[in-house]
Amino acid sequence: MSELTLGMSLDNAAFEDDPSFEITRILRDLADKIEQRGLQDEMILWDLNGNRVGKVAITRDDD
Repeated sequence: MSELTLGMSLDNAAFEDDPSFEITRILRDLADKIEQRGLQDEMILWDLNGNRVGKVAITRDDD
């Protein structure tokens, strides 16, 4: 079984005014990257200001 884990910190200025806008923007960007480049074992999430705010990780069970 494989698992996708997504973690995102909302504790910076990019999320202050409208957190839903920035979360949606980051997830759309992630979806575009997956569509264009394929799913990678780890992908870093960046906010609009260029700050690292999280990551997506794939864990694979080789059984």
